[in-house]
Amino acid sequence: MKVSSYVSRIAKDFLIACGCLFVLTALVLTLSSTEMMKPSLLWQIILAASAFTSFKYALIDTPELGKRAQRISFYICFVLADVFVIAWLWFFSSSQVMDREILVAFVLVILVVKGMVYAMMHIDGLKEAKRLNEKLSEYGDGGKSDS
Repeated sequence: MKVSSYVSRIAKDFLIACGCLFVLTALVLTLSSTEMMKPSLLWQIILAASAFTSFKYALIDTPELGKRAQRISFYICFVLADVFVIAWLWFFSSSQVMDREILVAFVLVILVVKGMVYAMMHIDGLKEAKRLNEKLSEYGDGGKSDS
């Protein structure tokens, strides 16, 4: 797969996510009788759609890409998603004072959560691999004794 077609798929999904969030926001604002959408809400929608799209492309399996390209895509999309989430938290935090301590706290929380998720995925992957190896060895032993 060419990089341009991969990027165009990402852009298409980003626009779809933005459109869905715009429609959802318009419905909620209509139901709450709000006549105007604030620019900050539009920027939040764009950041949320960007983070969603980045997480989506980091976590989906793309067999048309090579293993190295999949790994590069995973890291780039995950870093971009983290950047979008941190930007959203930093710019649109309820705190009126934006200082470095808040940004550092956001980064630390995201890194801790990511580390925990990676650890859980690694442990689960090891358990699944062990279970599959046991099943394969049982299958292989069962096939030899029947012959």
